[in-house]
Amino acid sequence: MTDQLYGWLAAAIATLGFGSFAVPIKSEAADSVDVDPLVMQSYKSGMCFLTSWMVLLMGQKFSFTWWGMVSGLFWVPAGAFNIFAIRNAGLAVSQGIVSSSIVMVSFIWGNLVFREQVKSEAVAYFAVCLIMTGLYGMSYFSSPESSTADDIAPKNTMPLTDDKCAEEETTNLIHKKNESSNSLMAGESPLTSSSTKSKTPSKTPLEIEEFKKLKKKTRVITICGSTYSRHHIGLCSALACGIWGGSCLVPMHYATGNVKGLGYVISFSIGAITVTILMWLLRYIYHLITLSSTWEAYEALPSFHLRVMWAPGAAAGILWSMGNVGSILAVEHLGQGVGYSASQASLLVSGMWGIFFFKEVTKTKIIGKWFVSAFVTIAGILLLGYESRVGD
Repeated sequence: MTDQLYGWLAAAIATLGFGSFAVPIKSEAADSVDVDPLVMQSYKSGMCFLTSWMVLLMGQKFSFTWWGMVSGLFWVPAGAFNIFAIRNAGLAVSQGIVSSSIVMVSFIWGNLVFREQVKSEAVAYFAVCLIMTGLYGMSYFSSPESSTADDIAPKNTMPLTDDKCAEEETTNLIHKKNESSNSLMAGESPLTSSSTKSKTPSKTPLEIEEFKKLKKKTRVITICGSTYSRHHIGLCSALACGIWGGSCLVPMHYATGNVKGLGYVISFSIGAITVTILMWLLRYIYHLITLSSTWEAYEALPSFHLRVMWAPGAAAGILWSMGNVGSILAVEHLGQGVGYSASQASLLVSGMWGIFFFKEVTKTKIIGKWFVSAFVTIAGILLLGYESRVGD
């Protein structure tokens, strides 16, 4: 009983860590500098490396395996995909896609590759269908309400690129400044001028916030000459994170010796920081080839914004590391099926952050439907985890 209690406590810690690590990524500090996904991932990898050595204080002896490098190859790119998804598709929907797809990838590895037995093939696949249904529901109901946005936004508005948005905002500021100057020259007071021109009611703070969400959503990204919505690319990034990152602990199955469980944490962190450095090197080489200048290639690299981002970056890394260690302990005490699946309940935590704190969804009816979808997904995850247990 005590062993199971420790396992469920560890699963709760993993749920809070994985479900909350993305909150600093969507903070006002991160938005103010528009932090690059690789920069934010570097903060996560750095804190993962620094905190991993704490397992030595828990009585774990130092051990290393090169399979940790392979785990880093899976986790670091997936982490960058996840950060991009959170910042462009929203916290609730992106983490729902990530968590559900991770469970499905893990089931494929366990059932088809490692040949882990399940109690019932039919029930296991039914659990996968539950996850797919809940995933679709969360993706649909976590999107900003199109009806509200349509009422606020002007019709026939074309998607705006970042440059066009900046140009439009600058033009509006200049126009307002000129109007103010003309009013003063005509002998009108600012109060009189503003009161006479504001015959139509101004937008409420909620309407302004909804319009900002719409404008951000309609911005586009150009890839190979084609333009795509940031929101749609964010959804694809979340799926890529789940599919690629869902295999990050698979290399641990091939490791031999005392390097599994908590013994794998240090190897994992060394692999993560090494791959992160390699990604920076590859990015520098890319700029060096395109710009043909060592200094311009260096200048083209994104800034770390240390004065602004050190606190959010460190917080995200610590929360994720807490979730990582908690999930490992949960698997150790509860087993791979129940322990790992219980940790994926983090999507409910991240969804509540997105709905109640970031106000990504505001309509009560839609929030209720999102919760129904979330509980369907979690039910599928728990059922799949139960069915995937080897032995009983």
